[in-house]
Amino acid sequence: MVVKSLPILPISDLRARAREVITTAKMEPTVITQRGRPQVVMIAYESYNEMVARLEALESARDALIMERALATAGEFYSVEEALADYETATGVKISPEDLLRGAESE
Repeated sequence: MVVKSLPILPISDLRARAREVITTAKMEPTVITQRGRPQVVMIAYESYNEMVARLEALESARDALIMERALATAGEFYSVEEALADYETATGVKISPEDLLRGAESE
């Protein structure tokens, strides 16, 4: 994988040349530093939305694969607790049966 170096600007440049910095950030992600340390990355709003959409699609695909594997190995019965434990193992996110019920109630 090739890692591209990003433009790095001190926060003082952001204050003094906001329009120019925003123009640069629309073309490519730009690292903003404070006291010489990277603090944030500015990216175009459309790029951010694309990244979020890709992440959501990947998470959905991962979740579908987890459920597919769970169903394939479950035999006749696979409890909700087992499915949630597998989900936690795969994702690091703990969800309780109560959380599922609360989520279903809000829909």
